[in-house]
Amino acid sequence: EDVVEISCHGNPFVVDQLVSVICNAGARIAEPGEFTKRAFLNGKLDLIQAESVSKLIGSRSIKAAEINNKILSGALSKKLKKIKESIIGVLAELEFEFDISEDELLRPNLINNSLNIINNSILKCISLIVSYMEGRMYNHGAKVVIFGDPNVGKSTLFNSLLEKDRAITSEIPGTTRDTVDAQIILNGIPLLLVDTAGMRDSVNGLESEGITRSIKEMEAADLLLHVVTAESTNGYHLDNIIKRKRIVVFNKCDLQLPSIKNNDVVKVSAINGNGITNLKKIIGKELISQNSSESDVVLTTRRQEVAITNCKESLLKARAQLEEKSPELELVSFDIRESINHIDVLLGKTTVDDILNKVFSGFCVGK
Repeated sequence: EDVVEISCHGNPFVVDQLVSVICNAGARIAEPGEFTKRAFLNGKLDLIQAESVSKLIGSRSIKAAEINNKILSGALSKKLKKIKESIIGVLAELEFEFDISEDELLRPNLINNSLNIINNSILKCISLIVSYMEGRMYNHGAKVVIFGDPNVGKSTLFNSLLEKDRAITSEIPGTTRDTVDAQIILNGIPLLLVDTAGMRDSVNGLESEGITRSIKEMEAADLLLHVVTAESTNGYHLDNIIKRKRIVVFNKCDLQLPSIKNNDVVKVSAINGNGITNLKKIIGKELISQNSSESDVVLTTRRQEVAITNCKESLLKARAQLEEKSPELELVSFDIRESINHIDVLLGKTTVDDILNKVFSGFCVGK
């Protein structure tokens, strides 16, 4: 396409006037994602790479940028194409067999060889599906919720982790009545850190509402920080309510150490900052251990995760058919074709317009 590049003064008023003059002459403002969409439609990028452009622009950490840049370079597409090529090989062999043979198989090892390839493809799909949690964590972030009895220093810990005074603190129990949140980057992971109301059986309507909201935040958390002190009563048990991974944080260790030695308890003094650096490292390690995968490339969107899951399910159906005593190769081939179609939709080989519109509508103007 013919291209005109204009260099002008950076003053926004000058740029706006220049754009107005050009549009009056017949040009138009680019639609969201139009340039990347053109690259996709002209075969310069596949749909996965096109998605990664938007993800790369919106990356909230260096790690997220590295993940999305790797996908943009084609690493995920190459992996999916290898899976597809293996499956197509099986499909070709099976279709040749049921087209040529009448009763007995011409190649006795065909079923076993096909099962081996399908099993390997299923394992690769599972590895990618598991990797979605890692991609989601680095791109969308994780929620870490602080909870505990009243007056154990939850808000002070919240401020200490943020390294600024975000929540109001005092020695009066029940100071925090509502949830307070803030965003930070920790070990390359975007975190939404949430401070909650003190957990206790309250007769105060306002405080009870704060505790109810706190429990909702905890149920949606990726990780809980359970703050305790030497004076904690532990009277408010949530073990049977909230099934979430948690780190026990013993606060105010400058005043008194835990009576029982426990290596799983992280000792800090939130008001003095002692142990906070170690706690940050433990939070990062815990989140990474929960969400890390062995895959060298990860999925980053729900669309990708759903497509690979559907591909795996189709392959499982094909495998189940092949493991029967007298498998119907035509039915096996149908399920294998379905698995290939799911990969093609993911790569954008067969994509309906509404999917394209959804992918590109989230772009900033013109990108």
